[in-house]
Amino acid sequence: MKYITLIAACCATLSLAHANQVSQSQQKYISVYKKQTQKVAPEAALINTEAEPDLSDGFTSLYNGKNLDGWTPRGGTCNFKASGESILGACVKGSPSTYLSTNREDYTDFIFTAEIKWIVDGNSGIMFRAKRKPGKRFETVFGPQCEMEGFATDRGWSGGIYGQSAGGWRYPLWLDAHEQARAALKQGTWNRVTIKAVGKSVKTWVNGIPAANWDNDEYLKGFFSLQVHSGKKGSMSFRNIKVKELNTKAPFKDLFASGDFSSWTDLNGDPVARGWSIEKGVVHRSGQLPGDIITRRHYKNFELRFNWKISVAGNSGVKYRTKGKLGLEYQILDDAEHHDRTNPTHRAGSLYEICAAPNDKPLKAPGEWNHSRILVNGNTIQHWLNGQQVVEIEYGSNDWKQRFQKSKYNKHIGFGSWTGPILLQDHNDEVWYRNVQIREL
Repeated sequence: MKYITLIAACCATLSLAHANQVSQSQQKYISVYKKQTQKVAPEAALINTEAEPDLSDGFTSLYNGKNLDGWTPRGGTCNFKASGESILGACVKGSPSTYLSTNREDYTDFIFTAEIKWIVDGNSGIMFRAKRKPGKRFETVFGPQCEMEGFATDRGWSGGIYGQSAGGWRYPLWLDAHEQARAALKQGTWNRVTIKAVGKSVKTWVNGIPAANWDNDEYLKGFFSLQVHSGKKGSMSFRNIKVKELNTKAPFKDLFASGDFSSWTDLNGDPVARGWSIEKGVVHRSGQLPGDIITRRHYKNFELRFNWKISVAGNSGVKYRTKGKLGLEYQILDDAEHHDRTNPTHRAGSLYEICAAPNDKPLKAPGEWNHSRILVNGNTIQHWLNGQQVVEIEYGSNDWKQRFQKSKYNKHIGFGSWTGPILLQDHNDEVWYRNVQIREL
């Protein structure tokens, strides 16, 4: 019996070794990609043997079926448009590769899935945990891409991982173990691509067939993009674009879940004045000097998300890590009309007096709703506005110290490190808030 077991073990070992060999049909690509040094070596490649994840429950659609709200094209001028149940992407001759990108840029662990159908053959792909930076003509989108290369080549690497503007191939599908994956893409019909990213592990599937199994500790957070590659032709439709985030974070809690101000007081601990009101979930500051309001609960490390709109020439703010009226402040402002706009650190989205949000931030006009996030965890401080990060600084860093010394708060020891209530500021102007939600970190 032990001889049979030994023989079986030897066969399994030989089978695994064989699986990590570059297939005969793929040998020509060894020299083609010799200079792309960041790809995993054949003998070191992890093989995806996991079944495709269940795609039935817990997913959020990234496309509303009507328009491209929540998405921004980056990197070129190839066309994207909403077309019923799908998004249509089309190559424009002379344009660089173009990436229809989610406005949200902080996806970490997830299962992503989408279906792609080629109308005119051309290269495509799904960027995930992607980044962006300024370029000569257009923004440069870079990071990992799940390749969906179409049918012009018999290479069969759809489902592999390519480092877009980041060194080229990371996980090519050229091994004997990838034979089924190379044949998974079907012409003339919808093809499903699935990406599962958990920590440094990334796995992909094409039409349910396991493809890549890539370990990476470089790209752990970013956005999704639908790619139309540069070239003379190519158009494709994307549908059923959805994501399920995988995390064990505490759930968000609505700070106005009760529909009243029972979780809030004024600065003296007294009930909230009548100048503040709530109607259908919208918190409204109006009237004569109702004063700032604060949560009864104190916070230090948290993620706060909220919607807000400001009146014409209006001013308000959300303060945190507070002590009395003092604290770090997410500035709320009509940048076009309020006189405080002359100081860049006093404009909307800025960390008041410390860090200015960029001039090209995606700010909505007065009377329109903006979505904001504040993330404070340890020394990390981030502000987000309508899906774009507009402030990041490390408390206590040299950068912080220099900015703090130039601010009007420089006499207040410990400013920025306190544990305290969340404060909604009364600045004598009308302001509205809704969906004010927090989770502690």
